[in-house]
Amino acid sequence: MKSDSSEWLSVTLLLFLQSSASVSEVLQVVGPAAPVVVSPGEDAVLPCYLLPSISAEDLDIRWFREDHTAPVCLYQNRKCNSDTQDPAYKGRVKLSSNELSRGNVSLTLRNITRSDHGKYRCMVLSDVMDDNTVIDLSVRVVSVSLHSPGGDQAQLLCRSEGWFPQPAVIWTDRDGNGVTSQPPTVDTDSQGLLIVSSYIPVKQESNIFSCLVRSALPEPDWGSQLHIARDFFPAPSGWMVTLFLTAAVTVAASVLLVIQWRRMDKQETLLASQVNPLLKRELDAVKRAPIPKSQWRWICSAAAAVTLNPDTAQCQLGLSEDGKRVRWGQWKSLSDNPHRFDYRRCVVSREAFTSGRHYWEVEVNDWWRIGVTRESAERKGGFRFSPQQGYWCLGSHPFSALTDPETPLPLGLRPRKLGVCVDIEERKVSFYTVESRAHLYTFTDMVFTQGEKIYPVFWTGDSDKDLELLPAVSVEIKPVTDS
Repeated sequence: MKSDSSEWLSVTLLLFLQSSASVSEVLQVVGPAAPVVVSPGEDAVLPCYLLPSISAEDLDIRWFREDHTAPVCLYQNRKCNSDTQDPAYKGRVKLSSNELSRGNVSLTLRNITRSDHGKYRCMVLSDVMDDNTVIDLSVRVVSVSLHSPGGDQAQLLCRSEGWFPQPAVIWTDRDGNGVTSQPPTVDTDSQGLLIVSSYIPVKQESNIFSCLVRSALPEPDWGSQLHIARDFFPAPSGWMVTLFLTAAVTVAASVLLVIQWRRMDKQETLLASQVNPLLKRELDAVKRAPIPKSQWRWICSAAAAVTLNPDTAQCQLGLSEDGKRVRWGQWKSLSDNPHRFDYRRCVVSREAFTSGRHYWEVEVNDWWRIGVTRESAERKGGFRFSPQQGYWCLGSHPFSALTDPETPLPLGLRPRKLGVCVDIEERKVSFYTVESRAHLYTFTDMVFTQGEKIYPVFWTGDSDKDLELLPAVSVEIKPVTDS
């Protein structure tokens, strides 16, 4: 009876460990798509979560900006480590210890300053996975500057960034009286937020002018002021400046815009829910249809022999002697060089391409990222697999094209043998399932300098099975009539 109990306990423990492993395999780090907008002096929360929401108390959490060696916040061994922390953030950041058990690794940043504006990377690591996401922090500021076109005329410019919806801009003099301003101009920055600029004309008169930028939403007002001295103007005059209060801008247009946007979004959702399921299945079937044999022969005619370069392999990767297989394993002490990956579990090929069309096939495992990279792409630190970083790849968890943001691919097309074809002149790289000859995805935005080397690149997090480069395909092109 005691033996049966032990066996039952062993089986239960094994199932629990397998369940835990399966959870970690699909773990993702997610953040907001929109930037976090704050004003100087406020506190900001940079949202970052684990999906699914498992506990992060025993994981490594790293928040950093451009320099990953000087983190904004480093959490290891169940505590925050400030030894290598960026001095600008000491005493200003914290993680919520109560929320870590829920998978919430959001960072609170106190007393925001203008220098805090920019991108923050949230990275979570364990023994079996690592993932990260980028959060944009936009810091609003109001600046007032003086411009002199000549004579006794001048203009004050009030400029503020990081707004939505459009705010109101109000000018006042030293006595609090309203000042007539030119209608504000509105531009949009790269994050979709508004940049508001407003002008007022000023004549020769010593005065102090204030610019107040007021949100259409219930938020604090932000302002700036500038003192105009008499000696700024080239010739003194006895004229007195009479300034009157006018409305700088109305928020009605912004409110109507938001209402219209919400209405259109609801209509789009309704239309999507009414799509004929039969039509959707037919479209999916078309996407999954094999490409014509004539085209497949043309693709395979560019077959290239590819081998792995051990001088570029990260220290946890084990390569076969023939350079055809790679597996994630134990850490090894290897000499460092500018070409070796020191953090990401990557290796590139010995072969590099600068022209022409090239095709190779890989038998994949359960954890992989495969594609191409340019010679100038970063290989050190926790870089992101994205076209912007010089990496054009597919990944298995989740099965997607590693665009920014990622582009999900149909799970039914997830390959066991992956074909990769890069066309240097066309600046495209395409992916196929070898078994079904189905097209998976094509990157058409490859950016690299003329003559720069392009390398096949491989990442693996599987310790049980190799990534294996298959022998080069030899295909004789003949006229075919079948499809």
